[in-house]
Amino acid sequence: MANKAHDHLHRLIRSMSRAEKRYFKVHTGRHVGDGEARYHKLFDAIAACEEYDEQALIARFNNEAFTHRFAITKRRLYESVLDSLEAFHAEGSIDARLGRMLHTIRLLHDRSLYDDATKLLHSFERLARAHDRQPMLLAALEWERRLAERDNYVHSTEQQLNELAERRDALAMEQSELDGLWALKTRIFLLLYRKGQARDAASLKTLSDLLNDPLLDEGRPARSAKAAYLRHHIRSAAAFTMNDLHTCYTHLNANLQLFELEKDRFEQEPQAVLSVLGNLAFVCVTLGRFEEARTHLQAFRNAPSVWNMPETEDLELKLFNTSTSLELGMHLRAGRPDLALELIPRTERGLERYGERIGHLRRAGFLYQMAYAHFMAGQPEPALRWTNRMLDGLRTDDASDLAAAGRTLYLALLIESGKRDLLTYALRNTERFFQNRERMHRFEPLLLEMVRQWNRARTTDEEVRAFQTCMSAMGSLMNDPMERSMIDQFDALAWTEGKVTGRPMAEIVRERSEGLSSAA
Repeated sequence: MANKAHDHLHRLIRSMSRAEKRYFKVHTGRHVGDGEARYHKLFDAIAACEEYDEQALIARFNNEAFTHRFAITKRRLYESVLDSLEAFHAEGSIDARLGRMLHTIRLLHDRSLYDDATKLLHSFERLARAHDRQPMLLAALEWERRLAERDNYVHSTEQQLNELAERRDALAMEQSELDGLWALKTRIFLLLYRKGQARDAASLKTLSDLLNDPLLDEGRPARSAKAAYLRHHIRSAAAFTMNDLHTCYTHLNANLQLFELEKDRFEQEPQAVLSVLGNLAFVCVTLGRFEEARTHLQAFRNAPSVWNMPETEDLELKLFNTSTSLELGMHLRAGRPDLALELIPRTERGLERYGERIGHLRRAGFLYQMAYAHFMAGQPEPALRWTNRMLDGLRTDDASDLAAAGRTLYLALLIESGKRDLLTYALRNTERFFQNRERMHRFEPLLLEMVRQWNRARTTDEEVRAFQTCMSAMGSLMNDPMERSMIDQFDALAWTEGKVTGRPMAEIVRERSEGLSSAA
């Protein structure tokens, strides 16, 4: 395994595209001769390594002087690579263009070319305002102040200085609004990621209190397009956490319309565009709007070309993560595990290709979906293998909905495969997990009691009665918004109904989804 404390150069070089690597050679080759050629050889050698092995590199170049102080060599090469990437992407984004313009303004000012600096500063401000770059606008105002001060304010009037102060105050309020909205967003997303969707009155009250913040007042005009986006973003996330999917859908749609109206302001925000389209598709699937979900999924896939997004490894990773997860989820909610199973080879290739760059929660989500596809298809053994991989990869303190669903699925798979010898121990661990993480609501005790009864059963009739009791109780949870999040993750009602009636679980899920789709 590579040593992460020392392989930063390897990670950087391996992240580069072919064009970026070619440019590095051209960019660095302009300045030095034979010495740089040796650095190019080291660059190529590191680029070819699947895993970083520093001792092998030193042994390979043991006749080169740069190996004698290899830490310094690596640092210099790392800095050269960053310099070339900066030059390569100098015009690749609005922020890069603004950064270069600001540097040019400084150069002109330091040469006393004040008129030229002022002219460029006006262009800088127009570009920054067109894309809602408030920090850059604040930087521009600082340069306006500096230019106003020259020659003891000879070139400034009192009215101009007052207008400058008013603009500064207005811009400070814009930035303050954005900072406040970001803080609200962070608190809501921390609740969602760490505790999952709201399952109790205390969580609902916390979210309601956050939504009552004056910054989210619907009657208060947003000071910028970005602030308007954040308001809808926060309200959609809060609604999802509160299991209010219709309100979530409304705010996601509002942001999609905002993007279309203010495309120039968001063309450099690929994460926001992809997030809204992906979340819309997911919510539509949950609401049974499968056709609309497919439309949003297609829009998600087309977004890079429609929005002129730069082709980066980060973009490819986002496209793989969201589109693959959505497709798997869509097939599973529609009761088509056969179609989900067809996606597993592609999913495995993606997991192998992107490795640790896929976060542990996202990776766990893929493993759970692949396990669940096998489970719904009536294939418990491969489902157990995927579930074990998922649970082994979770942190011990993970209390997310996904961690709870994985443990629930594990119990069901032990029953499906008849592994009674493991079930008692797994049941005790799962109950302890729910209690220690305060996740014992209405769904969990019903399921655990069913597993207990099944494990004590000595005849097939007693096993069926355990499923029958659970199925009857689970039906009452379908209309409880605070319990639907767990049922959406693990459809215990369809599973127990299948065990009682002898029908395939996938068939039951498919019938229900068709009814939901018709109602939608």
